Order: sequence, then C-alpha cells, then structure tokens
Amino acid sequence: MKQISRRDFLKLGGLSLLTSGALSFEGQFEKYKEQPIIYQGSSHFKRVALTVDDCYLVTMLQKLEEILDRHPEAKVTLFPVGKALLNNQQKDPGIWNRFYNNGHEIGYHSYDHTNPQVVSPENLVADFDQWLNALREVLDEEPTVRFARPPFGNASPSFLHMCKARGVVPTLWSTGWGGETENVVKYTVPKIKNGDIVLLHTRKSEIEATAQALPILAELGIQPVTISRIYLDWLKEQNETAGCYADPFSLSRTCIE
Repeated sequence: MKQISRRDFLKLGGLSLLTSGALSFEGQFEKYKEQPIIYQGSSHFKRVALTVDDCYLVTMLQKLEEILDRHPEAKVTLFPVGKALLNNQQKDPGIWNRFYNNGHEIGYHSYDHTNPQVVSPENLVADFDQWLNALREVLDEEPTVRFARPPFGNASPSFLHMCKARGVVPTLWSTGWGGETENVVKYTVPKIKNGDIVLLHTRKSEIEATAQALPILAELGIQPVTISRIYLDWLKEQNETAGCYADPFSLSRTCIE
C-alpha cells in the first residue's frame, strides 16, 4: 500500500468523492469533516480485520508472532496500552519493530486503560501524546498511527474530541473471538462476514483460536488485513454509485462485479 500521512489518510474520504460531481469540494468537506466511528467494513470485499487489544502478555504476543509467521498473507492491528508497549519492549526488545516492519498496524488504546468517560478532553489528548511517545520509543522511529480504540469500548465525547484533535479514526468492532477456543472455532469463526472487525485480546484461548481460524479463513477466501485496508474498503462502499467506487489513491473509478 502506498505510504501516506495520517492527515492525508483522513482526507481520502473527501478525495475519493471528487469524481462524483455531486458536491463541491467545500460541500464534501463540510459533509465529511466529522469522522465517523468505524466498527465494520465493506461487505463487497472478502477481507476482515483481526485486532488485538491491551497486549499485556508478551508470551501471547510471541505466540501470535509465530502464528503470523506461518501465515505471512495475514495482517493484524494491535491496540496496545502505553504501559504494555514499554513493559514488553523490556521483556523482548524489538518485538514491536518486528510486528510493525512485517506490515502489521499499531493503534492507540490509551496509556494505562483508563475509562475515557472519566477523563477530560484535554487530558485525553495528553494521554494520546504520552502513548505516542511510548510507541516512538519502542520503534525508535516516527510511526504512522491512524486509528484509536477506547478502553471498554467507551467512545465518549471526550474520546471523540481527542480523535479529531489528533487526526485518528475512532474504531470499535463488529464481532469478537472471546471464550473457549473450541467454541470460538466451531461456532463463531464460521459466521464471520466480509468486513468484520474482530476483537481479540492476548489471552491463551483467543490466540489459540486465531491459529485455528486462519486456515479456515483461507479456505473461505477471506483475507485478514489491517484496519487501514478495511477503512479504505469502507470509504469505497460509502462513495460507490451504481456498483462503482472511486479509487482514493488515483481518482479513477472501478466497478464491483
């Protein structure tokens, strides 16, 4: 995927509409300036996003890394808290670089998992900056961060204010793989739908379910991708006309068969 900045990424929604001619640029900007919460992607594309919250347990992250190494076509999005970024870097130096450099995505999930409902907008912005500094420290580079997930799934007004202030997309989920591994694999994974955003944690049962789910998804022709890919698919679906969508990278139009 072409590398783009966070600000340019958020502008793609408006950019992909320019071929429609239905609204002026100013009108489109006014319509799309409030970034919506994304919890599911487009049903047109056989892709899903596997997302991992908190990321406290380094042993489970290492297990996930081993699983993904066996399935290089699969990408995930990690939503670690800031303290987990620093603690796991101490336990396994380079673990975050390995995920990041292998094409997996990292999103904001607060510094210490405080409920955003009880935090002021200003303090949440400061919390994002503290978390981002931790990510910079463990990656030793300036990372691209496009998405933010609130602790406890609480997309409070203060959290949405922070997202707008820092140019990140508030992100929830459409399904989860919590519970006993056998039940998840038998009952939940087969029900997955195109565009689903799957919630996971670094629990043994959920990581084991992921190991068994990836071959099932491959058989179904469904590719696990990053939230960025799901989001761009979603933009295409929102802006399609008569079965066609605008390519946000080239301003061309493509028709869905």
